[in-house]
Amino acid sequence: MIYIYPQAESFFLGGSRETALLFIHGFTASPSELYPTARLIHDLCGCTLSVPLLPGHGSTPRFLNQTNWEQWYAAVEKELGFLMESYLRVFVGGLSMGALLALHAACLVPGLKGAIAINTPIFNHSPVLTAASPLIRCVRPFYPKKDRLHLRELEEQGRFAYDVIPVKAFQSVTKLRNLVVQEINEVKLPLLLVQSLRDESVHPRSGYYLQEKLPGSELLELPDSDHIATMGSEKDKLAKAIAEFLITTG
Repeated sequence: MIYIYPQAESFFLGGSRETALLFIHGFTASPSELYPTARLIHDLCGCTLSVPLLPGHGSTPRFLNQTNWEQWYAAVEKELGFLMESYLRVFVGGLSMGALLALHAACLVPGLKGAIAINTPIFNHSPVLTAASPLIRCVRPFYPKKDRLHLRELEEQGRFAYDVIPVKAFQSVTKLRNLVVQEINEVKLPLLLVQSLRDESVHPRSGYYLQEKLPGSELLELPDSDHIATMGSEKDKLAKAIAEFLITTG
């Protein structure tokens, strides 16, 4: 049996029987990184939020290396099925890898009312690592993360995440990214795109790329936020934009 750290577990904020948001965390992380913004969204508009822990996360990095994007998406699809049976208006959103999964769902799942993509990793600040990951995988299964001080600060605020990048699983994220780039023009749902301008992981041009590919989308820029915008100084601004999107869309 796989041990899950208590601070990494899924959470569910019950609210309106009309509107629900499936909120998806990022790669190597857990629902804990979404909780501050999820709580604010819930308080602002009273919608239901389901924030599941994805397979391979919340335990140890070696378990994440045994999973892939198809398994992460299967968990998303299963939870969306439950929500769509129980709520009139269902949205999907996510941070980083969670944003990729949300956009993929927006392409495939009929009946969704809209999607939210926060700091989607279309372009990152580590293209060498991305290109070299097949070689790195042959030498070491994990790659240490940079900026340990910042990671520790987030941990002190309640975020659970691995302190290394499982290389095999990272390659699967890259496959998901490539798939989303290929299918992005098929998204016909209302979209709220969010881009942190101080993102240390995802290059800010990712948000502008998606906005160009999706002319009807709305782009919210967060000039003072880094990658984990859901725990940053502009989380109130982010939550307000998401709550308004949920209320006014569809």
